[in-house]
Amino acid sequence: MKQQSGQMEGMYLLAAVVGDPATCEPARDALRELVRKQGGRLHWRQEEAPRRAKIAAAIGTQDLACIVVVGVPIAPRRQERARRKCMERLLFELERIGVSHVWLEARSTLLNRRDVELVDALRANGALVTRTRVEHSLPDDEPMLWAADAVAGAVARARQGLDLDIRTALGEVDEIDIELS
Repeated sequence: MKQQSGQMEGMYLLAAVVGDPATCEPARDALRELVRKQGGRLHWRQEEAPRRAKIAAAIGTQDLACIVVVGVPIAPRRQERARRKCMERLLFELERIGVSHVWLEARSTLLNRRDVELVDALRANGALVTRTRVEHSLPDDEPMLWAADAVAGAVARARQGLDLDIRTALGEVDEIDIELS
């Protein structure tokens, strides 16, 4: 499982793309083929609509499950709180479907540590009952993080009434709404 997050006009999204480790390589290859320059990566916000459509279609044709937790409303200065609430729900959902290893997109050392502390706290209070491995990875090193970024971006835009065809190209996405207040 790979996750990606982002804040988008009044909502916070945390997305996961789940695949069998044995079948993730074709998805990685499909995404790598869409990178414009050698050694580059895909980043949803930097792509134009025609490329976003190609990226979404590439993801939609893979054997992947997509889950997005959408938290609303988000207070402008409470992004980290929103992330924690969305991550708690997303990790619960991933554990429920049997995910054994989660890669979070690496941020700063401090913010990565906060993610680990949250996972530890969820285990301590029984909200997570399995020993699912949770690690951080750099998006430059893991194309599956690009997929999660794209899923989050497409869902966010669709919820704003934009690029509905791009969202449709992703196929089935489990969207879970939570209240942040």
